[in-house]
Amino acid sequence: MLNLGISHAQNIAEELLGDREAFTILYSGYSARREKGWHVHIVLLGNRWRKAWLYAVLAGKNLAQALGLKRDDAPRIV
Repeated sequence: MLNLGISHAQNIAEELLGDREAFTILYSGYSARREKGWHVHIVLLGNRWRKAWLYAVLAGKNLAQALGLKRDDAPRIV
């Protein structure tokens, strides 16, 4: 799954940004994911500051959910 995701990310990063390595892959292992099924998130990034912004936004979302300020309505794996 990761190899397929990386290959696809390289292709679309090259096509859209002109840089085959301007991406980040997010993958959650079985015990850490919210939904069934394998998947990767491909985030196209132009530079490392955009990557820092991505991680700050994700951390803020998770913190808000942990504090009960944002509802986590994703289905749960049973």
